[in-house]
Amino acid sequence: MRKVILGGIAVSASLGMVLASGAFAGGNGAQRSGLQPKTTTSTTQCDASDGTPTNGFVIVNAPGKPGSARFVNGEVSLKNGVPGTYTVWLATDSNNCTPDGMLTANEQGNGNAHLNSMGTSGTYYVVLKDASGNEAYASAPVPVS
Repeated sequence: MRKVILGGIAVSASLGMVLASGAFAGGNGAQRSGLQPKTTTSTTQCDASDGTPTNGFVIVNAPGKPGSARFVNGEVSLKNGVPGTYTVWLATDSNNCTPDGMLTANEQGNGNAHLNSMGTSGTYYVVLKDASGNEAYASAPVPVS
């Protein structure tokens, strides 16, 4: 009985050290970034932010075999924003920014949207554009594979 208990403690300690060391860091999986207000007034821009979470968050994922993703999905959650309807854009950079849906923020400025686009492993960020087409909120780029 004593050997089983000690063996279990050793396995638990080893697993704890592996997880604490970051051995799984950089693997595939969903990535999170904060949404920030943007002051861009040009409708042609689709710029990322630094990801400081001030008005919600974005979770981006590219499910599938690492390095062989065929689509990108995730969630956008606006918190304490300006009430209204926004177009959700998924971007790899300011020149590759495509609409991916709509998000409606209620009277408290809260709203959610689902991401679902064709895509591959890479780096993505989300931009919310207001009814005038101006960039209102953006996340920082996050890598997904």
